[in-house]
Amino acid sequence: MLNYLSEVKAQLRSLKAGMEKNASNWTSQTLQVAEVDQMIAGIDTKDLEVEEAKQKQSVALAEARELSNSANKLADKIESIAWGIHGGNAEKLLEYNIKPRKAAAPKPSPSKTLIPTLADDSDGEGFIVSTQVDPNADYYEWQKGLGANAADANTIPELKNFKTTKKTSFVDDEVPKGVRVFFRVRAANTNGVGPWSEAVSKVQ
Repeated sequence: MLNYLSEVKAQLRSLKAGMEKNASNWTSQTLQVAEVDQMIAGIDTKDLEVEEAKQKQSVALAEARELSNSANKLADKIESIAWGIHGGNAEKLLEYNIKPRKAAAPKPSPSKTLIPTLADDSDGEGFIVSTQVDPNADYYEWQKGLGANAADANTIPELKNFKTTKKTSFVDDEVPKGVRVFFRVRAANTNGVGPWSEAVSKVQ
């Protein structure tokens, strides 16, 4: 029920209860309980109409979305056939209000040196490993290694391929306690790879 109808209905029901408890004081009044009941019944009737209208609107919106999808598919099919007929002739395509397609510019190889960060996971097990976005990256390559001395953050161990992901953040739960763990990352796409980042490390 609409809030403003629900609120006034609750108010009328409370007032009606008071009128019924003090019926002898209301017998001579022009306003009687029956009038309150009639108004409450009117609210219920209107609420039912509103709910039915909402259901009809929901169905109509779903049908409109389905129709839009079908219309878009038809438009795409016509446009594709028009391209085949006119072979990309811009002047002819404009007669259909079809704009010439722009040739996709090749994406350059990533060149940005990323900055990885490490943080303890919220459950105290493992690290949240993350880096910033490289606009030319299709994916990110991560390497990982374990240090020989937990207190030594300067001696970089051998780093081995650990994860390739499209995400810039993930959780690594495979973190041994009391061991310094090192990570580094680089951005990559189908045309090449960027430079490796500096290695960062953390002990859990």
